Amino acid sequence: MAPNRELLLLMAQMVVFMVQCTLTLCHAHLRSLQRRRRVASRLFSSAKPPLSTITSGKGRRRRIRARWQSLASMHVPRRFWARERSTDWWERIVLTTWDDGQWLEGFCMDRATFRDLVGVLRHRLQHQDTNMREAVSPEKRVAVTIWFLATGSCYRVVSDQFGLGASTVATSVLAVCAAMEAELLSKTVCLGSEFGKIMDGFAAMGFLHCIGAIDGTHIPISAPGGSPEQYGNRKKFSSMLLQGTVDHTGRFLDVEIGWSGKNHDAFVFKNSCICAAMDNGSFVPGNPTLNINGVSVPPLILSDGAYPMRPWLMKPYGKLAVSSREQNFDRCLSRCRNQVEKSFGRLKGRWQCLLQRLKAREENLVSIITACVILHNICEERGQHCLGELRDPLPVLLHDEGVEVQGNSKTLLEGGKKVRDALAAFMELQTRPR
Repeated sequence: MAPNRELLLLMAQMVVFMVQCTLTLCHAHLRSLQRRRRVASRLFSSAKPPLSTITSGKGRRRRIRARWQSLASMHVPRRFWARERSTDWWERIVLTTWDDGQWLEGFCMDRATFRDLVGVLRHRLQHQDTNMREAVSPEKRVAVTIWFLATGSCYRVVSDQFGLGASTVATSVLAVCAAMEAELLSKTVCLGSEFGKIMDGFAAMGFLHCIGAIDGTHIPISAPGGSPEQYGNRKKFSSMLLQGTVDHTGRFLDVEIGWSGKNHDAFVFKNSCICAAMDNGSFVPGNPTLNINGVSVPPLILSDGAYPMRPWLMKPYGKLAVSSREQNFDRCLSRCRNQVEKSFGRLKGRWQCLLQRLKAREENLVSIITACVILHNICEERGQHCLGELRDPLPVLLHDEGVEVQGNSKTLLEGGKKVRDALAAFMELQTRPR
């Protein structure tokens, strides 16, 4: 009997414990309900519905619904709508304390040039403030873009520098580059009316009747659409070709941007606008010609051996140069054509983003590269040379010396050789001691 009594006692204790636990949970639930009712009563007391609704006596549900509708109509101001970021560096340091030397080092242009650029682009970049946020000023959008182009930093780093979101930086860069392309490309990257000064400049360097030097360089990119085979060049990296024609000072007169790096320089050249314009004589106003020993010499552009010979496109004799006359011609041509390689070096030295793997859609890549060319010309014309361009690596140039260019007509080839021989003979007479 004793074991049965102990078992019954144990069971009774368990029942008492379970009842106590249940009562504790019930009390906790009741306290929770009471707290909710107190909170609701405070809210309802601050949002009083119409008296007719409360005293209508048509039920508790209608009164509660009226109170909730009144609460929903209340205006509750938002405390946080975006993560706070520091703008002290731009607003309190750059704008207020930097001198022209610091501007030139950081933005590759002085403050006056920056202000002029903002003034030209302002009408394309001005946005209205909204209820959610204050619009980014045109000054800051242009500064963000130039800093991105000059430093080659990623959007995240630039966003921390200027106190903006990374997505805001990305949209600002693309918007400013597109605005520069639309507003400034035709005004800054052009031959202009004073082409005679360009001819005089090349003549002083040793080459007559020349209006430019042409070459191509590869801009490293992350292949758009994840298709590296479409943009892969012979150096086994994805790139976009920039074909540029420069004057004797290194200012770009014409650019062709957007071709895949897998294309040959000659292919890009023959499909470029400048080739068509020079072929029909419309690139240089009036297309003035020079008569040398009975040979009509049109305005000339200098190139390396990768380009197809034309009456207006002079390339070196190269391995065919056996006489002193031909070797002298090659030396003069090389000295003048070197301006385009120096210009590419300064372009990439200023705008470090061209040395990184640019990542964007194809049309946006073209806008970014075009903006760099426009800014290069602006800085060149104002004599603003950045120290960084002296210590940067040489541009990527993939020459095809000795490669026979296919598809060039025999008439153009023979006409080009005739002009080249006439120039070589004339240059020999000019350099011969008297």
